Amino acid sequence: MTSWILALSILPSIVSSQDFASWGVSGGSGPRGGIGDGAHPVLQPQSFITDGYVPTSPNSTRQLAPGPAPLLVRNNGTSCSSTRRKVVVDSSTSGAQQEMLGFGHAWTDSTVEVFNQLEPELLDQLMGELFGQDGNNMGFMRHTIGSSDLSGVQYSYDDNGPSFNEGEPDPTLASFNLGTYGTQMAELLAKMGSYKGDVFLYGAPWSYPGWMKNNDLFIAPNDGGSHFLINNSLNPSYYNQAIRYLTDYVDAFRDYGVIVNGISLQNEPLNYQGGYPCMFLDAADEANLLQQGLGDAMHERGVKVLAYDHNTDQPAYPARVIQGAPDYVDAAAWHCYQGPVADYTILEFMTECSNTGLAPGTTNFWVAQNFIPAVRYGASGGSFWVLATDSNYGPHSPYGGCGSCSGSVFVNSSTVYEKTIDYYMVGHFSRYIRRGAVNHRILQGLQGGGTDWTAQFFAIAVQNPDQGWAVVFLNTFPADQEIDLTFTESGFIWQGTIPASSVVTWLLPSDQVLAINVALVMRHSLYRVKGALLLADKAVQE
Repeated sequence: MTSWILALSILPSIVSSQDFASWGVSGGSGPRGGIGDGAHPVLQPQSFITDGYVPTSPNSTRQLAPGPAPLLVRNNGTSCSSTRRKVVVDSSTSGAQQEMLGFGHAWTDSTVEVFNQLEPELLDQLMGELFGQDGNNMGFMRHTIGSSDLSGVQYSYDDNGPSFNEGEPDPTLASFNLGTYGTQMAELLAKMGSYKGDVFLYGAPWSYPGWMKNNDLFIAPNDGGSHFLINNSLNPSYYNQAIRYLTDYVDAFRDYGVIVNGISLQNEPLNYQGGYPCMFLDAADEANLLQQGLGDAMHERGVKVLAYDHNTDQPAYPARVIQGAPDYVDAAAWHCYQGPVADYTILEFMTECSNTGLAPGTTNFWVAQNFIPAVRYGASGGSFWVLATDSNYGPHSPYGGCGSCSGSVFVNSSTVYEKTIDYYMVGHFSRYIRRGAVNHRILQGLQGGGTDWTAQFFAIAVQNPDQGWAVVFLNTFPADQEIDLTFTESGFIWQGTIPASSVVTWLLPSDQVLAINVALVMRHSLYRVKGALLLADKAVQE
């Protein structure tokens, strides 16, 4: 990832980035919201710290550990020290930018398989740590439609043959079936709703069934070469079947109590390599599918359409989809694997970014280094790649794909799982930034670029529904940073320390709560003064 800015002025501004009232939730009876919403307002300043070092042993680093709370030192817009880093947030209405939807990970077959290996009480504990209000409270989750490279067994929902690469055309989709693995995915997504009832869930296929493609293969050969896009691509003759396939998927998951809230038509549509499920899907194909019935089918079901779902180095792709199907595209989705950082003029999400090889003793800020710039340049949420694997980064495709993608959880056996540094890094965002929060522009105090790993000071300042603030800092410098954080409208200055090589989240009360606290302090002080005067008067009289 680089620190360049990508201006997509060619994209029509047809999507509001300020209202998620019509964006649904995946269902379930679990609690909604969390700290920072109207029911759980922040009443006192708080700080949480995660060290950037991958632990070498349990409890050897701080992991979402409570830290010294920032101090409200002055409220006149000035600071006493010229040596402190001054971070200024434009808290005015003109400084308000995009509304936030949430943060999370991706459900893959590897995640489902290793979770289902856990003893029931351990799975219950882990699900609470991932989705509960006292855990990471993740609210923006992706899942694979059919298999991906993070699947030990390869399949679509309509192979219509003895294996994924030996299917016959199924014009009426009579053989459509979630199968064993799709059913297990749906059942675990339904279980997620018992822990959090307001998850935004969106799906993405890695490939359509092989018989819908020009090469008739779900997975092209992994012979070291690139398979020319005209072969490993959708056959336009099967547009109607592709539309039916994605529509039947949404309906089938609903039968298990899972409401799909969003969809991208193809994961990484410009990736047509072999070795794992991939499929080239031109922007014109995406637009045609939407115009020829998929757009209506999705919107009738309350499903939002996310165009593109690939790297930001090809900005013309989402522009072409939007121009070709302007009534049906709700947002653009992009991945972190190529620069520049997206700066779309429409609603956008960072929908995939993967960490690899978390070597103990090394520093790893990859989550914050991608979530923070994404939000700064307009993303309303983000999801990292695989949620969980076994200790060998699997199960994954034996034919190709990512063999070292790591997630928030390693499941080592039916009785042992391990939360990685990514769990805690994702938590700095998903725990404390609520759905409906609004990101605000930071006017000064940030430093560093995307490849200058040891000299970055990044931050985002998000105003939660309770009108308090969640401010996430990334400090890759080898020295502590003493901070003066100022809000332009109130002039309040919060002081604190962002430790070297760390990610820190500050939770700050709203101005209204601060005013109440100040009134209580003044009243308490007045009572103390009155009490002291009464004691003094009594002593004089005696």
